[in-house]
Amino acid sequence: MPRNPGPGSLVLGDVAGAADLVNAIVDRIADGALTDGDAVPSTRVLARQTGLSRGTVVRAFDELAAAGFISSTHGSGTRVSGGATQAARAGARTRGRDEAGPGLTVEPRRGRSHRDLRPGIPDATLVDARAWRSAVRTAAVGGLAGLNPWEEPSPTLRAALAGHLRRHRGIADADPMLFDSSRSAVAALCAAFAADGQAPFHIEDPGYRGAMLMAREQGLSVRVHPADLDGLDAALLGDEPSIVFVTPAHHYPLGYRMSVDRRVALVEWARTTGSLVIEDDYDGEFRYGVAPLPALATLPGGAESVAYVGTSSKSVAPDLRVAWCLPPATLRRGVQRWLAVHRRGPSSVPADVLAEFIGSGAMDRHLARAARVYSDRRSRLVSALCRECPDLAVTGVEAGLHLCVLLPGRDDDEIVRALEAAGWRTRSLSSQAHRYAVSGLVLNYARLRGPDAAEFASALREVLARAG
Repeated sequence: MPRNPGPGSLVLGDVAGAADLVNAIVDRIADGALTDGDAVPSTRVLARQTGLSRGTVVRAFDELAAAGFISSTHGSGTRVSGGATQAARAGARTRGRDEAGPGLTVEPRRGRSHRDLRPGIPDATLVDARAWRSAVRTAAVGGLAGLNPWEEPSPTLRAALAGHLRRHRGIADADPMLFDSSRSAVAALCAAFAADGQAPFHIEDPGYRGAMLMAREQGLSVRVHPADLDGLDAALLGDEPSIVFVTPAHHYPLGYRMSVDRRVALVEWARTTGSLVIEDDYDGEFRYGVAPLPALATLPGGAESVAYVGTSSKSVAPDLRVAWCLPPATLRRGVQRWLAVHRRGPSSVPADVLAEFIGSGAMDRHLARAARVYSDRRSRLVSALCRECPDLAVTGVEAGLHLCVLLPGRDDDEIVRALEAAGWRTRSLSSQAHRYAVSGLVLNYARLRGPDAAEFASALREVLARAG
């Protein structure tokens, strides 16, 4: 094992919080990169190296010191304690004192494997555990509301979301309606706009199949249009009042960003034809090296013709089951009727927890840190793909949590099966299409750790070589 480069640095890999940092340092002690008596980099150095706050690093050091792995002496800094190497190699690890009571061990929940690159799931371990527990405790103080959440949705979350949307998406005076998922919001909007089931439903192809499914369940006629690098062209939509579903911040799944010209044209088309545009901003909080383009709902005429839909499933975690919608004023009553019938509002308990998480400022801090981590994981994957598979085109790298690798002339479903046999789960791009199939892979980099990117790119190269 290579020794640690020196007291000013420590090879740790990706760390997302205090628990990750604790485990990484104990692992470095166990593998010999650090040994008894070695100096440990300062909390300031590790905070700068990992991107964690200094307070988070201090908490990690406190836990390591309490468990006996490190010790601090005035004037001598922090060093690995005597006997720590033997203990770490024997399998000793810390356990957070506030994670379990006496005699009780709390096992962490297991999410998707880090080798599962299918889209849709963020890395929930990036959520600061202490901030989340604080939000849970604060929300619990008020007890249960004893209300139907679809009839009287959480006022604290609605207020917190109004501020969140103003800060992050430039939407002023938002009055969000709450749902248990973005699919429910799409279904409610379709039902409110086309009560007789007659309006056409336009969607890009490949596109979000969940939206297409909701439209069909409402009895709407679905019309698909080939996905375009600049976004959906309003000139293709005709003059009939219609519903149009788009993901302009980060097209799902190809990752394109709708151009400003196409955005303006689409909103103007909706205004003149009396149509509805559903803007699904499913992962719009995450952008890498590009300026944010305005949400359709903020453009002139957008408030009257655009329904903005957002979700916590990509920014925090899908198990929250909290989404929101800003419908045009003319549709609010119809959306409320749909909610009253179908009862698809979020539970008030996670809604109030999310409200506290946002209102305390923890959400802003989380998004800033998560964006740094995701940007690094995205860069590693893109670099590895360029190195191992230089002839393949990669799309959708400027935003979101996934990218696409195009595989023209290849059977992408066959490639997915071969990768799964090699231990990697991916999703074929053609499986996301209705008529205009494109061959490729949709890859979620949110959970990639350490050497995963290089290992995956190497596996893909070998699979493609065998496939010929």
